[in-house]
Amino acid sequence: MQVVLSAINSKYIHTGLGLRYVGEYAKAQGHEVTLIEETINTPILAVLEKIMAVPAQVYGFSVHIWNKPFVFKLIRMLRKLRPQAAIVIGGPEVAFDAERIFAELPQADYIVQGEGELVFSELLQCLVGGGAVPKHIAYREGEQVNLNGGITVIDDMSLLPFPYPDLEKMLAEHKIVYYECTRGCPFNCAYCLSGISRSVRKRPLELVLRDLDRFIAAGVPLVKFVDRTYNLDEKYFLPMMRHLAQADTNATFHFEIKADILSEHVMDFLATVPKGRFQLEIGIQSTHQPTLKAINRQDNWEKLSANVKRLLSFGNMHIHVDLIAGLPYEDLPTFAKSFDDVYGLGADMLQLGFLKVLPGTQM
Repeated sequence: MQVVLSAINSKYIHTGLGLRYVGEYAKAQGHEVTLIEETINTPILAVLEKIMAVPAQVYGFSVHIWNKPFVFKLIRMLRKLRPQAAIVIGGPEVAFDAERIFAELPQADYIVQGEGELVFSELLQCLVGGGAVPKHIAYREGEQVNLNGGITVIDDMSLLPFPYPDLEKMLAEHKIVYYECTRGCPFNCAYCLSGISRSVRKRPLELVLRDLDRFIAAGVPLVKFVDRTYNLDEKYFLPMMRHLAQADTNATFHFEIKADILSEHVMDFLATVPKGRFQLEIGIQSTHQPTLKAINRQDNWEKLSANVKRLLSFGNMHIHVDLIAGLPYEDLPTFAKSFDDVYGLGADMLQLGFLKVLPGTQM
């Protein structure tokens, strides 16, 4: 079956990691998949022309907070031009409230609820051979929306294919390489989707090391891990970091970590890594205790601040810290204190984000 998957990114340098996994898995099941990556800054008619150039039977779109208006407008146009095609949408902006989304976008036929690699390929098999719509794909029967099993996750991360068959092209176009070795999070921050399953699923370490070696061999300059809390399991992440520290490469590897759970053993190791090999992003978000309690976030500020300062003293890693403006129970004076607390750490970068209220989260 001929399939088009469309990832509309927020910037040219970004890549649609989720749809890459979905597409490569579908290819392995025998489907012909074309991935089209564009940005919200590309003229919509130019994107439509690219999509229409492939006479597919199925068109799939990943919907995120940054591209929803663009993608919905694109789908409405596509439906008029491809009335017989199946249109499938997935992603965090649509997965958790199918009834509302179908009402908002009646041009869509199916909604993937959750992690889509397996269920999307099962849907393609259904569309080829007939049979019942697979579980975790929402669909309409007349005016009735069938949620059909609700949200799904991938339990076995070894099933995921290598997502970058076009790695050389990506490097030539100076795109960012994103990678994940785990999904899920044991924490339950009220604004975040990652903790919904509560279970952390790991890609087998030998497969991760193989993937990373492919990046190194290709000369990738920067790999950004998208794992929400990379440093949860020392027996898992530390062998990976050691492997990367010992590799013959000029690449930099970016990790999002929780600084207050770094052990002495890990801190001693991080002091030894080659300069520029790692960069660490540390989500702090707020230092106001009523706010942290309200968003279910547990941080040990004393340990966190001491570890950040110690990491900075090593002089071998870029340290990036994050704050969120707009969290509950934080007004301008309390946010100013959070800002002063975090700015006072002296990190290489302080990133100030604004609260985004995401479908499916507690908030």
